[in-house]
Amino acid sequence: MSTSALSKRSCDRCYAIKERCRRPRATESCERCSRLGHVCRNQRPARKPGRRPQLQSPTPCSDSSSATMPLELDTWSEWQGFSSDESGLVRQMVLSEDCLASFTIGPSFADPQRRVIVSSCFTSAPIVKDSMVAVAASWLGDSRHIATTYCRASSAMSILRSLEIRDTNDVADCLVLGAMLLTFAFKLRPGDAFPIARRTLSLVKPRYDTLQQDDPERQVFLSCLVTTELLDCFLQCQVPTLRFRPISLSGHVDRFVGLCTHLLPLLYDLCEVNQAFSHAEHDDMEGIYVTLDHLERKFADWQPEMEPGFLTSFTGGEIAHMLCQVQVFRQMAFLIIHRMRYPFNVNDGPAQVMSRTILDNLQLTQAMTQKAVRCVGLAFVVACFELQDPAARENWLPKCNTLVGYSVDHRKRLENIVKSLWAARDGGGCIYSFNLTQAIRPTS
Repeated sequence: MSTSALSKRSCDRCYAIKERCRRPRATESCERCSRLGHVCRNQRPARKPGRRPQLQSPTPCSDSSSATMPLELDTWSEWQGFSSDESGLVRQMVLSEDCLASFTIGPSFADPQRRVIVSSCFTSAPIVKDSMVAVAASWLGDSRHIATTYCRASSAMSILRSLEIRDTNDVADCLVLGAMLLTFAFKLRPGDAFPIARRTLSLVKPRYDTLQQDDPERQVFLSCLVTTELLDCFLQCQVPTLRFRPISLSGHVDRFVGLCTHLLPLLYDLCEVNQAFSHAEHDDMEGIYVTLDHLERKFADWQPEMEPGFLTSFTGGEIAHMLCQVQVFRQMAFLIIHRMRYPFNVNDGPAQVMSRTILDNLQLTQAMTQKAVRCVGLAFVVACFELQDPAARENWLPKCNTLVGYSVDHRKRLENIVKSLWAARDGGGCIYSFNLTQAIRPTS
């Protein structure tokens, strides 16, 4: 292709993220690559003349070889910054339905998830490459890559620690990097999930208000980072790093928390109240209880927003999954509020009803969909806290394996947290939601 023809095309990075490619002269780097310090290349194959074939919608499939391949995977022979072995690992992960299904609600979200990952590999390889390789090596289950996994995860953590956020493009890169490290942690280092989420959100926070609320792709991983941080913030009586703002785009459904995005800011407020109780003097209590009553009414009044085409846009399993999240998130909030008012072993009747509602919903949905419900680790933990009968404890705790999902190490961590509170509760003492730190032993 001639130089003049190349000069009229977007560079490879701008093309991958569908941004306008501006350059003063044909021989210079474009404005975006110059600003971000990237090498500006135009090496992708030329498009063949004629009308492009229509792409069919992806269909759910458990066989990774038959998954819909994103356009970039098919047309690029070399991934910039990746060796052939590295790109092979990441390609295998991206095309694996089982791997992607471990985190999103269902198959309708698989192709958008692929495109975000592939786009990041092309546009931000120096930032995300090590984290992508670490995730792929850890979740594909090949023991040959175990040394590579930890080496790359360590390198990616160093990048996260030193990352500087200057604009919204950097925010998007940071969220991808943090989410990939979080995915690695869920598999092999569950105790690191909280600090990874907190560090990522701390970096994003100064620029968070500048993000456009009608551009979900730049903040697609935010909800999973927020829900991960919520678990430990509640247990440690801390306030989360930032207050989530739901996407304002009509019809938007989150691929991790479904219809529950409007509950995330309320859960932030709940953590604030929880911490306020932990530091309150006697004279402060009345005002905090008024705030708690007001917040409880917000949870009670909330209804999920479903667009007219909702029922036809998702599979039956995905709809069941999302409706379960709605019930479980709200009951979890009511249960936490109840334990701010009453310590464990006091007024246990309503708490046990809410606990069984959460656990029964999780079990029924898992039985229907054969898939664990996403982002319900905190809900499972607070529901299990209420179990007093030894037989009930023995029955429900092992079900963490199927009801919460993710990895063996992640589930063991949640089980250890639950056992720790059971021991404290059985030993007596006045334990509320806001002093759990005194009752729960540290877990890794």
